[in-house]
Amino acid sequence: MLVVYSFILLLFMSNILRIYHINISGVAAASDIKGSYNLDVVKTRGMIYDRNMTELVGADYAYVAAVMPTIQAAAALMPLAESEEERQSLEAKLRENMPFIMPVKNNNIYAYGVDIFKKSYRYTEKQIAPHVLGYLSGDGLRGVAGIEKAYDEFLDKNGTEIKVKYQTDAVGHFMKGAYTDVEKLGADDTKAGVVLTLDREVQEIAENAVKSGCDSGAVVVMDIFSGDILAMVSIPDFDQNNISASFERNDAPFINRAASGYNIGSVFKVIVSAAALEYGVPESFGHYCNGSIEIGGRMFNCNNNAVHGTVDMEQALKVSCNTYFITLAKEIPSEHLSLMAKNMGLGAFIELAPGMFTQSGNIPDNTELANELAYANFSFGQGSSLASPLQISQAVAAIANSGMTVIPRLVKGFTLDGVELAEQVPVYTPNRIMRESTAQKTKSLMELVVEEGSGKPAKPFYGGAGGKTSSAQTGQIVDENEIVHAWFAGFYPAKSPRYSITVFVEGGESGERVAAPIFRQIADGISNIAAEESQAGK
Repeated sequence: MLVVYSFILLLFMSNILRIYHINISGVAAASDIKGSYNLDVVKTRGMIYDRNMTELVGADYAYVAAVMPTIQAAAALMPLAESEEERQSLEAKLRENMPFIMPVKNNNIYAYGVDIFKKSYRYTEKQIAPHVLGYLSGDGLRGVAGIEKAYDEFLDKNGTEIKVKYQTDAVGHFMKGAYTDVEKLGADDTKAGVVLTLDREVQEIAENAVKSGCDSGAVVVMDIFSGDILAMVSIPDFDQNNISASFERNDAPFINRAASGYNIGSVFKVIVSAAALEYGVPESFGHYCNGSIEIGGRMFNCNNNAVHGTVDMEQALKVSCNTYFITLAKEIPSEHLSLMAKNMGLGAFIELAPGMFTQSGNIPDNTELANELAYANFSFGQGSSLASPLQISQAVAAIANSGMTVIPRLVKGFTLDGVELAEQVPVYTPNRIMRESTAQKTKSLMELVVEEGSGKPAKPFYGGAGGKTSSAQTGQIVDENEIVHAWFAGFYPAKSPRYSITVFVEGGESGERVAAPIFRQIADGISNIAAEESQAGK
């Protein structure tokens, strides 16, 4: 029994020794197995440029440090803490013994465990054209609105991603003293991007002008020959770096007012004039205005019940006589006037980029216009008619471009190097919608509005202009007062037009007093750009 007992005990001891040997050998072998931990440091997207390859995003940058918690890193970073709160936060991160990212003011930090990288900010503090560019999701990884959303896949594909890889042992401990590996996905300095038709300088001029003149409104500046949108402004705007705060506001900052439909008002009289001239009604067509006119048992009044006396087309447009245009519209079929408005761009939506649509507004159909009250309202831009500032700019462009209408274009193409276009978005061939003589006569009438009529406050310092004021009634009553929108739409310069400029001021009351001065400021700004380019020999 003793022998048997001793033999069994020996077997147990042998097994224990064997298990111990296996465990020690396994841990030793495992300690030689290397793993890794990836730290995401920088993720950028493709660029967005203006028509001159000037960057519209990513202009500002800062430095970030990828930090492995080492004694050297702590010694280098702790003195940089500017407050007790920063110091405590840094100490907590170091104690966690895990790599982390922290912002730093420069790249002059040299310590084992600290790698510095340049990180661009997508949007600046005072970012231009936010409604056009759109914004990103909270994690900054996808486009949610605007150009960011329309070309999300392209912009994401052409970005840069930087990761720092740290070596770990089999149990996840960082192997201090081992090297770190910086992995870059994409180009080192991404230049590929979407090229817009916007002109940064013109956009800034338009934004400054409308912000100085109102709290809510829009501006569109368009090249009358190509339809390229040089500026598209909507205020109030939103903070692309703090979207959640903008969602809490009650002034509808996310609405792109430049592409939304509003009551038109007297700007529409330019279209009525063109339609009448095209139909054969002469400029000399006369009417006696006693301040009001009865249509279907309802009285229609001129603004402020003004009495204009005997007026022809030129005088009626200068003083914006409602009764004249109600009478003039009777001289042409409603179908003809409606078709002219549609041919000039009203009543139809536009796709500015994939999935990025404007509102269509509204042009009454022929059934509605068969009602004489509806047709009377239609003749001076009231009733159910709605148009966006972009559509009005397109209509004015057709007149300034000798009767050739253009399709608005926001995206010029794509670039791979930030220097040249690699692919261009097509420019549609202008389409003739009225005789050249009709356009020239209408253009002359609009010039007289600025020189002698209600548009005098819009007259630029140099070059002259043509245009039309508008005070558009909405039927919306707030605090017992009706909301009246202010418009001024015109072309610049007068004799050799290049730009169609539309100013819309929500609730601005008077196109003459409020919108026209904004137009003048924009035209003067564009004139200054041209003068500077001329002096520079461009």
